[in-house]
Amino acid sequence: MANATWFVYSLLSLVSWGFWGFFGKVASRSISGEGLVLISNIGWAATFPILFSVYRAHLRPSFDGGDWVWAVLSGAVGSLGVLFFYFALERGEATRVVAITAAYPLVTAVCAYFLLGEGFSVQKLIGLGFALIGIFFLSR
Repeated sequence: MANATWFVYSLLSLVSWGFWGFFGKVASRSISGEGLVLISNIGWAATFPILFSVYRAHLRPSFDGGDWVWAVLSGAVGSLGVLFFYFALERGEATRVVAITAAYPLVTAVCAYFLLGEGFSVQKLIGLGFALIGIFFLSR
């Protein structure tokens, strides 16, 4: 790995989302899925000023192209995903819910293949196949 920073960030994301799922499951003992979405956004709002002040120099807003629309769509479907995730945690076991929802790269990979022209290597196909097998076993 010549430039492993993507991998380090991936691991940090993995750990962060792992705690996110755990904390959400604990909170779902007494808070509804709808409430979790609203209340958990307090945490996001609290970190936003810090993130903005640290990373604002890297912001390059450009409204010339349509990529800002994709950014807004990303936020919108991400919010829906969080809502459905909390609904699932409220009703199911954290080990199953988190593992199944963590297979979202299947959707990303298919979209990237058909819409962005990204290729599938044998390794990627095997990894995606294992994800599908995992969903099958966890849903039983």
